[in-house]
Amino acid sequence: MQASNGFAQNGASAASNGTAAPENGHQDRENGIEATSNTKANEEIVRLIGQYLKNEGLSKTCDALMSESKCRLDHPAAAKFRQQVMDGDWTKADHHLQELKTMLGPENSIVEMKFLILEQKYLEYLEDSRVLDALHVLRNELTPLQHNTQRVHQLSSFMMCSSTEELLEKTKWAGKGLRSRTTLMDKLQSYLPPTVMLPPNRLNVLLNQALELQTIRCTHHYTSIDVALNNSSLLVDHCCPVADFPMHTVQAKAKGKRKAEPLKKGPLRKMWLCFPQASD
Repeated sequence: MQASNGFAQNGASAASNGTAAPENGHQDRENGIEATSNTKANEEIVRLIGQYLKNEGLSKTCDALMSESKCRLDHPAAAKFRQQVMDGDWTKADHHLQELKTMLGPENSIVEMKFLILEQKYLEYLEDSRVLDALHVLRNELTPLQHNTQRVHQLSSFMMCSSTEELLEKTKWAGKGLRSRTTLMDKLQSYLPPTVMLPPNRLNVLLNQALELQTIRCTHHYTSIDVALNNSSLLVDHCCPVADFPMHTVQAKAKGKRKAEPLKKGPLRKMWLCFPQASD
């Protein structure tokens, strides 16, 4: 087999000792890079990236990542459950919820999840002016659960709404569609273990936590603006420039007029708190 530019043309040249390169992708020599083995940490990182890609609408890229890494974003039953919730297929969603029952924690988790699904179903029927169907859900599905009775009474009052606008105003609900079902799915995910389905926007949560820790460790942090993803860079650690730190007095506080206001964040907080405060 003739090599080209130092690499085999088919990317699968034999090693010098005569042992062929593995075909499972763990030592992919095609680009001269050895793939990383699937440890627990690596699998979790891949899942986090996959969830982010999916949330950004890059579903094909996510599928390719999961396929190449041999990882699974969510449990198959959980993935089907999510799809049925997003499609508004409430009958199938309830069926797959029963499959997830053994994976849930407390016994009341499945009751709460079913209640949230039926609540969405009921409100969508009301928006579509399917009053009889909504009444059936209220009487024969929600009420028998004997769960959150106060909310059931509130839901029954929405049946008196004379228009969709009035319904949306009273319920503070986004209406039938992607937005309200995404909100519903976020609530449902909180009852599922992370091994079954990742918590909503988990990578964003971790990145915000990292930025918060960087703020605490910033030795010259002086700004009152929160450091967050929308105003910070992830390429370098947050660090307030020493040159911008206030070093000169710009206003003197009259005695007894006002207490000193300590910094709320950063390692300098304790230093500011040690200054004597004037009494009122």
